[in-house]
Amino acid sequence: MGRWWVVVFLSILLIFLNADQMVMAPNIGAIEEEFGITDAHIGLVASTFTILGAVISLVWGFLADKYNRKKIFIYSVLIGEIPCFMSAFSRSFGELFLWRTLTGIGVGASFPIAYSFVSDMFGKGERGKVSSILGLSISIGGIFGMVIGGFFGATYGWRIPFILVSLPNILLAFLGFLILKEPQRGAMESGIGELVKMGYEYPKEIKLSDYLNLFRIKTNLFLFLQGIAGTIPWGAIPYFMVEFFKREMGFSASQATTIFLIFGAGNIVGMLVGGWLGQAIYNRSPKFVPIAAGFTTILGAILTILVFSKNIIGGSFILVSSIGFVAAMFDSYTGPSVKMMLMNVNEPRSRGRIFSVFNLTDSLGTGIGKLFGGLISTSLGSLAISMKISSAFWFICGIFLFILAMFFEKDIALLDEKMEEMKKKIVNEKL
Repeated sequence: MGRWWVVVFLSILLIFLNADQMVMAPNIGAIEEEFGITDAHIGLVASTFTILGAVISLVWGFLADKYNRKKIFIYSVLIGEIPCFMSAFSRSFGELFLWRTLTGIGVGASFPIAYSFVSDMFGKGERGKVSSILGLSISIGGIFGMVIGGFFGATYGWRIPFILVSLPNILLAFLGFLILKEPQRGAMESGIGELVKMGYEYPKEIKLSDYLNLFRIKTNLFLFLQGIAGTIPWGAIPYFMVEFFKREMGFSASQATTIFLIFGAGNIVGMLVGGWLGQAIYNRSPKFVPIAAGFTTILGAILTILVFSKNIIGGSFILVSSIGFVAAMFDSYTGPSVKMMLMNVNEPRSRGRIFSVFNLTDSLGTGIGKLFGGLISTSLGSLAISMKISSAFWFICGIFLFILAMFFEKDIALLDEKMEEMKKKIVNEKL
């Protein structure tokens, strides 16, 4: 199977797997009625699903750096999809809680493994494009889950959607055992890659304590810092957006939902542009990758604040939708570049762990962002102010990205030097 077909196959798996996250949302009312539970119970399920899965992904990231990633990834898919399938047969809230928690573990595990897997299939000249495709599949998965849950849940009941999003992936996972091939770790790196392709095995000695050493790489540190700031707007804005447009802009529910979907379309375009353009910039001069990401992030923040400023745009549906699409596009540009930068400064034996750390940050931050947005809105009595303050955190992201421009190219060179030294060491040991 060709490299790009592998990316397509992994993307399909990720779409179905991430559909699990949203498939329950359209049918919350029906589930609560059947089991006699409240929004608090559903919130507990959702938070446990996300947080526990993200925390356990640290372990999966470690396993991905130490063992066969093809098998680890397929296991993570099955651990996610089999409980999702079983959710359809829950006879009590306790059973539903158990199955959804196990599903979250599988979803959280897939992220670091997939990025580690493809980083050894593609070189530095293509990783940005691959990152955008994987990131896009995760976003599409959430939308797909909402559509399946909403359409089929209303017609056939809340249980059927769980089966529809899980059963295809269970079958595809078993197919993956047959058609996927574990990539040679380190094969795409300068220096050591030549030896790996000749049959030498890349060393995989790692320890759990190595997690702390990852942040001695300045690119990791500044991407981590900008990621923490970015979780506030990414958590608060999508969660409260529809309610803001209904409550404070005076739009109907259908109009508010349409604007949300337009934002989603901008998000998709932004990730594609970010992947392809970010890669083109990297191939010309790596130091401009974080600079471009910083500019687009700050511009996106300005446009997003404008969207939530009724006194400026006058509450026009067309204007809000148009500016919102462009804002979402700029807001989303940075994501693929971040993934590409992480791939290009970390050793092959560290990528599973560094992506698991970022997965943990994103997942926890999303929950914190929702809490932050709600607290600001309650204390100040305005969702508009809450959305603007949340958007302003992207300015912090932009500043960290600009600072990163001083270190990114140096960290790439340090990794290349390390790979060359590893090559020399292996050659000397074989002589």
